[in-house]
Amino acid sequence: MTAYQEHPNLENICRQIDRLTTVEMRISDYSRGVIAKLHEAAVEAQGGLPLSLLAARHIMANAKEGRYFFVVTGAGNPRFLPAGETDGPPGAVALALAIHAATGAVPILLTDEPFVANVEATALAAGLGLRDISAIAEIPYSTAVLPLVPGDAAEATCSGYLDRFDPCLMISIEKIGPAANGVAHSASGKPVGDTHCRAEPLFEEGTRRGVATLGIGDNGNEIGYGKIVPAIHKHKPSGETLATRVETDVLVAANTSNWGGYGIIAAMAALMQKPELAHTAKAERRILEANVAFGAADGSTGRHIMAVDGMDEEVQYAVVTMLQHIVRNGLISGFKRRF
Repeated sequence: MTAYQEHPNLENICRQIDRLTTVEMRISDYSRGVIAKLHEAAVEAQGGLPLSLLAARHIMANAKEGRYFFVVTGAGNPRFLPAGETDGPPGAVALALAIHAATGAVPILLTDEPFVANVEATALAAGLGLRDISAIAEIPYSTAVLPLVPGDAAEATCSGYLDRFDPCLMISIEKIGPAANGVAHSASGKPVGDTHCRAEPLFEEGTRRGVATLGIGDNGNEIGYGKIVPAIHKHKPSGETLATRVETDVLVAANTSNWGGYGIIAAMAALMQKPELAHTAKAERRILEANVAFGAADGSTGRHIMAVDGMDEEVQYAVVTMLQHIVRNGLISGFKRRF
């Protein structure tokens, strides 16, 4: 039971959040005409409510003060994206910060070994201090970044993290999961290779242990999309190859995974009636600058530029600003124009 009264306009606010975060403006042919259909399938599979609202309620029901929660990210390519891409880490750190601010739960970030330094810099830019893992539960607004590993060692690594931290919640944002045959694929349908650091043991074993889970993605190959595999096969080019088997309790589909994260933050702000919780354009600029400065590249072009999935930095700031206004104006009650 929540300790706050939900606003009568909450569901409508979150429908507008979903509308904004699923506006398509990707540059790749294989992404065109897809996200709206995947979003529709995810809504239908999860009872018809806005996905941002489902995720916000799921977080608030499971994130507990003083308990650890995991936010997992990391998409890249050893040749083209050796430090990872600009979609994923910004959304991960912003979401980790917002959940901590809203609930007092303690964030731990997990990412591929080669991306750890990048995610650390991105977290600092968000306002999360980096501390030794033994201290983060005692120092507010702090975190630690732990590595994911490739190959068979991933099972032991992930099981060890679950044993050690006993998380109350796990979130995946822009983290690829394997298809039914055990092979993970990129958004273009190419196998990711043996260097891919695996997170699926964390979520599959966590689900068996009863840990609450949330998946955020934009193409159908990310952890969480196992919830709507038939829709990925139907609507996504190479969908029968790349569709992941890995499900989560709640799935959020968005035009970019970052936007999915920012939409959830906005829905949390609306749910709690605290518009100040929403992500800001100022924070987004700081986060994206740090992410690129420490080697992240645009996931569509492979260039080290201020862009996300082929969309310029100004687009990111505009989306964040519009999310703020959807929440702020949607929470106003009793306003009547005087003319």
